[in-house]
Amino acid sequence: MSRRGPRPVNERLRGLLVMLPWLAERQVVSTEEMAAHFDIPVDDLVADLTLASMCGISQDPRHLIDLYIDEGMVHFGITKYFERPLRLSQPEVASLVVAAKAASALPGADESGALSRAIRKIEAVLGADAVNTVDVQIDLPETIPPLRDAVADRAVVVLEYWTPDSGRTARRVVEPIEVFSDGPHWYLRGIDRDQKAERTFRVDRIAEWSRSGEQHSAPFTPRRDWFADAPELPDVTLVIAPGWRWVVEPYPVRSAEEQPDGSLRVRLVVTNRRWLERLLVRLGTHGRVETPLDRRAVGKDIAEVMLIRYRMT
Repeated sequence: MSRRGPRPVNERLRGLLVMLPWLAERQVVSTEEMAAHFDIPVDDLVADLTLASMCGISQDPRHLIDLYIDEGMVHFGITKYFERPLRLSQPEVASLVVAAKAASALPGADESGALSRAIRKIEAVLGADAVNTVDVQIDLPETIPPLRDAVADRAVVVLEYWTPDSGRTARRVVEPIEVFSDGPHWYLRGIDRDQKAERTFRVDRIAEWSRSGEQHSAPFTPRRDWFADAPELPDVTLVIAPGWRWVVEPYPVRSAEEQPDGSLRVRLVVTNRRWLERLLVRLGTHGRVETPLDRRAVGKDIAEVMLIRYRMT
């Protein structure tokens, strides 16, 4: 059956809420059996499981959940860090139950399955009134108001900032220009004194910060579009198999060229090596680095790391 356009993200996520508990009970199952059970094409199933395989406690590929597909078989395991009980507030639990109930109405959901049993247990603890009343509020992260004050006061700030490329926290002295939100994240834009250039810092990666006691005179400059006019950032050229271009659609593309065989040659901005590693894991055998030459081995290297990890579990 053909489909017009990409599937909505919320539909895919609701489907995963049903599929993952079902898969956790079986651990190993064929893609054909799983696709038939949930009444979706095998290609869509593989795409959704690839999305789920990028979930974990951090962006490090070694901290992802144990989910992979090998020779038509889906393998899934619950890693130890998911065994720790969650400490959720009552509104968080109620919201989770509401989402789980929506997912349980999707094709393939089992009334006696793990998801349905979990819903019933939570409802028994919370009570029907607590589950049926969900208080939705949008709160600013507590860091935002004082950061906005620092911007208004033209105060120089010192950040302890975690960088995903190195996986470490480093000290950054910044002349803040503005605080803004984009999608689900908040950012601080300013002049990095060490780099002597404008940088944008994700607020949830700031471990701690303080005012230095200085004031700055950096002028306000309009915010530029992400990567649109950032020629200083490196890029890679990927060749992507037909039917897999959806993987790169959300990312900043400098050029894209359709090939005679239906594949896509695309130049992507690469912010750091770990971002490229995650992208290549998602693509698997359906994508390869063409240039630059020193990036060709990235996919092979991370595949070896993940293979060692799976052998150790």
